Amino acid sequence: MDLSTTRISLAATSHRPAASGDAAGVQVRRGDTLAAIAQRHGVDLQALIAANPQLRNPDVIHPGEWLALPAAERSVTVKPGDTLAAIAARHGSSVAALVQANGITNPNLIFPGDVLRLPSSAPRAAAPATPAAPAAPALAAGRLPDTTGLDEAARCELYAAQVERFGDAAARQDLADGRRVILALRQDTNARAAEGRGVYDDRMVVLWQGADGTRHAVELRANTDPSGQYEPGGPYARRAVGGDYNGDGRGDQGRLAEGTYSHTRGSFLGARALMAGNDQVTERDTNHDGRFDEGVRTARGGYGMHIHVGGQNNTGSAGCLTLPPAEHARLFDALGTQNSVRTVLVDTQRLGTEAAAAPAAPAATPQRTLSDADWQRAATTLGVDVAAIRAVAQVEAPGSGFLADGRPKILFEAHVFGRRTGGAYNASHPDISSARWNRSLYVGGAGEYPRLEQAMALDRTAALESASWGRFQIMGFNHQAAGYADVESFVQAMQQGEGRQLDAFVSFIQADPAMHQALRDHDWAGFARRYNGEGYAANQYDTRMAEAWARFSSH
Repeated sequence: MDLSTTRISLAATSHRPAASGDAAGVQVRRGDTLAAIAQRHGVDLQALIAANPQLRNPDVIHPGEWLALPAAERSVTVKPGDTLAAIAARHGSSVAALVQANGITNPNLIFPGDVLRLPSSAPRAAAPATPAAPAAPALAAGRLPDTTGLDEAARCELYAAQVERFGDAAARQDLADGRRVILALRQDTNARAAEGRGVYDDRMVVLWQGADGTRHAVELRANTDPSGQYEPGGPYARRAVGGDYNGDGRGDQGRLAEGTYSHTRGSFLGARALMAGNDQVTERDTNHDGRFDEGVRTARGGYGMHIHVGGQNNTGSAGCLTLPPAEHARLFDALGTQNSVRTVLVDTQRLGTEAAAAPAAPAATPQRTLSDADWQRAATTLGVDVAAIRAVAQVEAPGSGFLADGRPKILFEAHVFGRRTGGAYNASHPDISSARWNRSLYVGGAGEYPRLEQAMALDRTAALESASWGRFQIMGFNHQAAGYADVESFVQAMQQGEGRQLDAFVSFIQADPAMHQALRDHDWAGFARRYNGEGYAANQYDTRMAEAWARFSSH
């Protein structure tokens, strides 16, 4: 399948500059095509191609590169959940400019379906009019981003991309709504560094977009690892902190695992702090070597790992995220009056991995896997136990929502394609279109993609709607219940990571109260009937889910 023309491209980041000129600019997102960009910005596709003569092949564009938009008047249609601030951010404009261009009297009152005129002189925020190719990539695995020479808007764009990539749906929505979000970047450091005092070698960034459309990024020196002075029985132990999670009679230090967490203003050690919510997941140093690489995680909530002030030369962390006094003051200045904030914690080893893949090839591994915090948050949202969600995932797509080559796992259903095309291809293409379900038509694994490609050549939309996608194998025709207006946007989201696949699952379950209640009650027959269809018993979906749930519940 030619992924670049099917709008499910997995191409890697490129740093080719956009064409020069007076036209406004747009940065290519992951999964974009020129057609999608033209539609999103209300411009003609051929005009967009003509405005970017630097493109040798219009079917090949790369995330991160800048494209010039035609100078002609542009428009955008308001989507459900949109705000003027979010629209301005997406299109490089400002709230004030949108208000003036559209004669809006109340900036807080816009409706889905409204068509807004985009000012033709909208500035490009993250690239100069004639940008030069950067001397080195801004992101490199294992290192904090080098933002030297970037203005604040460009820094915000860089860090916001990491929230989009690694944060959960709530963090992404907060950022789109103009709320402040904290991105914490961890450089994995031994707890015994600096004779157990810890080091401030990590970074926190407070990100937000103002009501006028301006982008902000306040970078802060910080620490996300505990210090050895709190290690039970360690060489620098001053006061031991940690529970015994492996039964060896010695407390195990903990730190926050990667994920998205909620924090609320409060007081800790007599100073302002951001207090932990009850959804925390911790990693534990059970072999007592000062590192957190044993893979031991605990997800019981309420561990109390806050964000608070440390000392000037001592991080003072027993697992909390800490900042030196001056940076701590800057943190609260950046938060303004906002009372609660979501914090997205990412290890720098995860940064820059997309750039390693060849431009025309899919990524070697999925862009994102699920953390314990992701599972827990989904379970909390649905009001079910984590084991129930894991059981569904285990039966639908064991181990991963992606193939080894980086594409989402799919299963193409010939009987669904036959139904959605009125049987038009049942006689001419019996391998991909049939009147009834036929197990023998499945190929499995990567072999399902050629079947999908054949069907797409006949009816693209019906084909995408006739495949099940990702970790939870949600059918394409269920895209609306999964939270997407059309199957194209659903498919693009399914390729972006298991986090998006989990978000879609949560939305899909919430859209069907009877299925939702069956999952809560562990009524696996009732659940499978609605999730997998009337043929669930023949495939033993209910018994397999019940067995998987029992296994996960016993852990």
